[in-house]
Amino acid sequence: MPIVSVSGIRGIMNQDLDASLVESIGIRFGTFIKSGTVALGCDTRTTSTALKAAVSSGLVQAGCTVYDLGFSSTPSVFKEVSVRNLDGGIIITASHNPPKWNGIKFVVKGGRGVFENELDSIRRESPTSNLRQGKVFRRKALYIDILQAKASFKTASGIKVALDLAGGVGSLFITSIIAYQGCEVHTLHDSPGIFPRIMDPTADPLTGLSSVVKNEECDVGFAYDCDADRLVIVDQNGNKMSGDATLLICLRYFLENSRNRSVAVSVDTSLAAEDLVREYNGKMVYSKVGEGNVVRKIIENNCGAGGEGSSGGYIEPAFVMCRDGVHASTLITRMIKSEGSLSAITSNFKKYYQDRAKLEIDTNLAPKILETLSNTEKDVDLTDGVKVRMSDKSWVLIRGSNTENVIRISAESNSESKSAELVRDFTSKINQIAREISKT
Repeated sequence: MPIVSVSGIRGIMNQDLDASLVESIGIRFGTFIKSGTVALGCDTRTTSTALKAAVSSGLVQAGCTVYDLGFSSTPSVFKEVSVRNLDGGIIITASHNPPKWNGIKFVVKGGRGVFENELDSIRRESPTSNLRQGKVFRRKALYIDILQAKASFKTASGIKVALDLAGGVGSLFITSIIAYQGCEVHTLHDSPGIFPRIMDPTADPLTGLSSVVKNEECDVGFAYDCDADRLVIVDQNGNKMSGDATLLICLRYFLENSRNRSVAVSVDTSLAAEDLVREYNGKMVYSKVGEGNVVRKIIENNCGAGGEGSSGGYIEPAFVMCRDGVHASTLITRMIKSEGSLSAITSNFKKYYQDRAKLEIDTNLAPKILETLSNTEKDVDLTDGVKVRMSDKSWVLIRGSNTENVIRISAESNSESKSAELVRDFTSKINQIAREISKT
């Protein structure tokens, strides 16, 4: 059975997803947008072109006019919908999930992802064909030219950058954008559709990228996932940085260059983000985990930026209403050029330590596990799952995953040993609660 969340619909081809199901999803979405105009793109997974054909068939049956962008990043499809004022968009991608997975992300008018209530409406639509058959046109996406113009020519001249493109769709265009900024670029894993590492750059140790950074004496290394919305950084010494570091650096750029200093982040984001926003006299708003939930808070609170630290995701709604790893990269290279080094940019960030784990526990047990924790722990925040706050500002977040059949545990403290200890303690508690529930 596919996993359904604000991140879209994901599953394994011929196990959770097949052409017939995907075609019916296309019909439902086409009906939801009232047979309107749709931008359609896909990542470089082996199953993506087949699923794109299936969803395109469904959209045409629903009477839609489909603009096929071919291989496209998720931000590219979002941007296309926004700039061309289309009625919707679909990206065939499972983003950071393993290569055997695939999925469908939805974009609605205005260029944002669907909210939970809209996703429910799409799923409830009756998959009946429209009497008027739609049409399909091939179209070059506008995104690359727009981002290149925004990044500007030679704004990071002389900066040496290593790119781990993961075999994803970024292999087709990221190098040219970073080079346009004047950077000296070194690439690895740049063959589209060949996936030599863990797709999620927050989970992979990125040893290959670290080696290139050190061997080529690069100023920075960037690692992406399959649809190029996530970004993880390797510093000039070859050390992998956290996803939160990506968000913090980009937020600093935003706070220094914007009058609107309101920021929305997911509840699993580091306290360092809150400290940074406070330093600039800004306002911080928290959302449930999930890009769509962050975007909803951005819209509701008129925030100028936001993101998810856990995923290395930065969102700048004035550019595109989703996480954009490539846009974030262009900001970071410019900052390195301006300030001399990545360490100079991050030197004043407050230091916290995070530890994360995921437990393969039947997610049907998750609601009961979370309910038990909410009743037994002292200071809890129920924005998303159960966030337990400690007197020393440490916290632990326990929640069912939106994209995998796991329960995620995230912990943060000003001590590395304390955060690891919190993860161990709550892993033990959750396993014990699961055993007790299973007995009943």
